[in-house]
Amino acid sequence: MESQDNLQTRTADGQLCYPRCSDSIKPYVGMIFQTLLEAVKFYKDYAEACGFEPRMSTNRKAKDETITRQYVVCNREGVWEKLKAPVSRINDSTSKKRKTTSCKIDCKAKVIFKLAMGTCYKITEFVEGHTHSMVPIPARDVMPSNRNVDEFQQRFILSGIKANIGPMRSFRMFREIMGSYEGIGCTGTDFKNFVRDLKVHSKGSDAHMILETFTNRQELGNGFKFFHDVDEDNKLCRIIWADETSVKNFSLFGDAVSFDATYNTNRYKLIFTPFTGKDNHGKCVSFGAALISHEDTESYAWVLDRFVQIMGNAPRIVITDQDPGLKKAVASCWKETHHRFCMWHINIKVVEKLPPRLRENTDFKTTYDNIVWTDDDDPDVFEEKWNNMIQEFELSLNKWFTDMFEDRSMWIPAYFRHVSMSGIFRTTSSSESENSFFKRFINKTSDLVLLYTNYCSGVDAQRYNYKLSTHNDETRSPMMVTNLPIERNASVVYTKSVFKDVQDEIDHASKACGMHKMYSEGNITIYEVDDKLDGVFLVRHMKSEGEVVCSCNLFVRKGIPCKHMFFVFRNLNLDNIPQKYLAVRWCKFSILCPNDSYNLQCSSSKQPTSGWEFRIFKAVSETIAHVRGNEELSEELYNNLIELRDKFAENGATSTTACSKTRLFNEFYGSAPTDSPTVLPPDIAKTKGSGVGGRRRSEQEKAMILAQKPKRLCRKCKTWGHHDSRNCPTKVADS
Repeated sequence: MESQDNLQTRTADGQLCYPRCSDSIKPYVGMIFQTLLEAVKFYKDYAEACGFEPRMSTNRKAKDETITRQYVVCNREGVWEKLKAPVSRINDSTSKKRKTTSCKIDCKAKVIFKLAMGTCYKITEFVEGHTHSMVPIPARDVMPSNRNVDEFQQRFILSGIKANIGPMRSFRMFREIMGSYEGIGCTGTDFKNFVRDLKVHSKGSDAHMILETFTNRQELGNGFKFFHDVDEDNKLCRIIWADETSVKNFSLFGDAVSFDATYNTNRYKLIFTPFTGKDNHGKCVSFGAALISHEDTESYAWVLDRFVQIMGNAPRIVITDQDPGLKKAVASCWKETHHRFCMWHINIKVVEKLPPRLRENTDFKTTYDNIVWTDDDDPDVFEEKWNNMIQEFELSLNKWFTDMFEDRSMWIPAYFRHVSMSGIFRTTSSSESENSFFKRFINKTSDLVLLYTNYCSGVDAQRYNYKLSTHNDETRSPMMVTNLPIERNASVVYTKSVFKDVQDEIDHASKACGMHKMYSEGNITIYEVDDKLDGVFLVRHMKSEGEVVCSCNLFVRKGIPCKHMFFVFRNLNLDNIPQKYLAVRWCKFSILCPNDSYNLQCSSSKQPTSGWEFRIFKAVSETIAHVRGNEELSEELYNNLIELRDKFAENGATSTTACSKTRLFNEFYGSAPTDSPTVLPPDIAKTKGSGVGGRRRSEQEKAMILAQKPKRLCRKCKTWGHHDSRNCPTKVADS
């Protein structure tokens, strides 16, 4: 390591420091340069070799805007503005105090370039001495002039943004790739500044850019569809989109849809509302998404209408929370759709709405759960049990229970027993899971285009996982628990996750079901199946139609035969599940889409790409793997790459001009900002609870959160709890 004394020479009084360097790179008065750019570059190279930072200062121009004189100074030139302030202002106790620093120490080093003979520039003054020491060689890589976020790093940061990876995490990952911080060539702050510049790039134009991006995708003719709406000030207020794969997924799995809004997904606080279903593996599948500025009936109605225009029809059943605006919108727009309320959102409020005398009553909880959650009762049976419960526990004057009984047809399972596939969703947990999933890709600082880019990354991850599940289903066989041929048939046609449920029904049919009675009524054979777990169920077999109907209605509700039906199938000596009782939506991909490969779940990327960068990077990585450990081959590979780099630099644009930030940003967004956008960005939306410090929590939820906090010893009452001597219950009681 070179010592500091070898980098500079100080005057006798120690006031000035003269950097040491080769005479060939040192400026001198009278030196001539062909262009100002060449002159400035020469001085910057000199500064880099010496260990100080140059800064472009003032200049003078002729009438034709030609620079006639250019000052280049040391970046430590000048005096800190704070030191120039009056003493009274510095000592003002009312002013905000902040610990700040400055590099300015009135350094006089400079160079002046003057236009000579109208075509070249000459050094007319050169001040070599500095009032500070030179930067040591080991620390020069962190000097601003030596720091640069190059193209590879910029693309690395943008790739991280697509996956919702922040700049500092990207910086740490890049450090591991390069092997050391010195090898990066910039700092974490430079990474953060690059992301800042990206967000500034789209500011004021992101609404215009997202519509331009969507329009470009739609014009490609790949089935992408979108709609948008603006308010009276021409500001974007509503938008919905779905690609071809989402539409195809809806045609296969769109019989039941979960719809729930989520917050904190973008800088405008627009409400993100994805449409979620369950695929043939029982996992979440996205049917598209929307952004709205208000949670009112008008906004929800607009979204639901446009969803039908995109998909071609409404779902058979939709499950939501109890939002009154959404309730009205579904009733007016999806008139043939069965609207179901989330049971979890309702039942979480029970303890809060109960009178204090019943909140710890286990008998009430058992009775309530047996009435509300069962799928075996018809509506008249439910109503009788409900009324008995209200009378027994004296709840006839409780308004909440009265209101819930009036809305019973929208949340009690008894009213959905005969609705096809109504058992797929009983709560909006799939939407909650979907919202949580997307929040791993989306954050509250995203602009509209970035939100859509992150959404595509999330959907791509979802579809890739679907491909993995499909591959496992098509290439692996589950274990059997019986010797029945019908179980083997089920393992061939159903996906793995659904087969587990079907297998349980077959196993229970063989172990827990027996014949209680069998008789005929005309062409109908009636089996009274004695289920040791749940009682006696009636199974009707219509021979002429080949139909088997069970009173438990599991097949209607979930699309899989129940154990009572499997008991009858066994009695009829069936080796295979009848075709009409094989719900295709739960079948393996080869049965669901026999003429299609795994292309059902294609990429949601906003624009096609040749992938040449990835192929080059992969080829280089594979080559590095071949030469690793061989110093001679590694040196040869490096020299060949440098030779290629120099060759392409001579024949084409340099890496500096080929990858300007503006060009990269436009490529990343898929469109360029404009000074006159056709649609303006939306206002900051006011979501529910935004004016009260967040969502109001119920007493039960507060208790659950408190229970998760660690307890501490109170010095007043000497007990462990969630209080201390200042708010001890004993102290409050004494006062």
